[in-house]
Amino acid sequence: MPMQENDLKEILDDFRYLIEAKQDIKLLNILMSMHASDIADLAEILHSDQQRLYLFNLMEAEMASEAIMELDEVYREHLIEKMEPRRLSQLVDEMDSDDAADFVSEIPEEEKEKVLEHVEDEDVEEVRLLLEHENDTAGGIMALEIISVHDESTVDESIDEIRRKAEEVDDIYNIYVVDRENRLTGIVTMKDLILAAGTRKVSDIVTSNIVSVPVSMDQEDVAILARKYDLVSVPVVDEDGHLLGRITIDDIVDVMEEEATEDIHKMAGLTDEEEIRETAVFRIVRARIPWLCFGLFGGLIGAFIMNAFHGSIQRQLELSFFIPVIMAMAGNIGIQSSTLVVRGLATGEIGTQDLMVRCMKELRIALLNGLILSVLLYFFVTLYYLYSKGSADTTMLALVISTSLLSVIMVAGALGSTIPLILKRFDFDPALSTGPFITSSNDIIGIFIYLSIADFILNHG
Repeated sequence: MPMQENDLKEILDDFRYLIEAKQDIKLLNILMSMHASDIADLAEILHSDQQRLYLFNLMEAEMASEAIMELDEVYREHLIEKMEPRRLSQLVDEMDSDDAADFVSEIPEEEKEKVLEHVEDEDVEEVRLLLEHENDTAGGIMALEIISVHDESTVDESIDEIRRKAEEVDDIYNIYVVDRENRLTGIVTMKDLILAAGTRKVSDIVTSNIVSVPVSMDQEDVAILARKYDLVSVPVVDEDGHLLGRITIDDIVDVMEEEATEDIHKMAGLTDEEEIRETAVFRIVRARIPWLCFGLFGGLIGAFIMNAFHGSIQRQLELSFFIPVIMAMAGNIGIQSSTLVVRGLATGEIGTQDLMVRCMKELRIALLNGLILSVLLYFFVTLYYLYSKGSADTTMLALVISTSLLSVIMVAGALGSTIPLILKRFDFDPALSTGPFITSSNDIIGIFIYLSIADFILNHG
């Protein structure tokens, strides 16, 4: 049964005591009843790396190999640095090929060969093969453990093949069908195999209309494809269609989480996973300062615009009181619109070809929102000056402010929906660059529209 965070905290002191007292048998009895993810969570909240190391050295290799891959990357790297090469080899031997490749890639270069020396030759070959692919591609996240059958095999022969490889392949979702040259031709489900007659050819029940991905495809595109077609596993093929491996749903979910986390970090001005935990202040400053400088530059342009209209502001001092309102609403609308588009780009729901469609949709939404908000602001300004200053002659000022708000909201909506798409089209990362572009451009354009409308109405109204 999965453990809740409160449950882990309740047994934390007991675990620390058992580790300090070296009560190995009691520790193992508790660990054997826990899920690998819960062991990883518990290890992360222990006091020190030494306690974590003791725990992982105590566990059997199979249990430790599962738990260590559930650890946060930073904690795992610390453990790898402290573990003996022989122990690391034992963990690699117990892992599936995709996990083993990821794990070995985190081992320091000077230790890697020492670790691989003690790993079974077959496993080393698989790890080296996977390490040839980029980490963030289909080849980098695929597993080589698959079950495939020839299209000319019978149903009975296929079931025998499943039995032979059942120990090697943990989760069997689909059976891949290949020709004599190992080119992927289709899939057969377990249900179809069980229900078909034993002497029937696999080619008679194969589903040929399948989705596969090339080995070089970006992992984010693989996740988008799996989500679009509701796939629990995705076959990976080379450029000639030969079956190489598969990507399972657990890896697809990890990719989705990784890509979403990466986008959130970039929107916060962070480009490195470890910067979230990094205590080196200058490193974080170096990552954020370029975008803050961009925002500062936008603010300076806004100040120059206000200076250009200082005559209108002096004649109607009340105009300056509502500049924060105009800028805040422009920022809110822009961020709301852009956030939806950035998310859509990340999940594949929106493409760069949707530029005009998104723009027109956001303009309609902004028009309705702007009308409601500008009418509310018009009456607020009128009533405020009527009751606070006893002046009923505020029609022109209220008209200026409410008209400006409507215009700014529509422009902000259009910018928020199109800037991420334009940036994506020019190969800029929308998650990293949209925020500064939206806030700065909306501030500049918002102030310009507001003061331009005020200058025109007050001088010609």
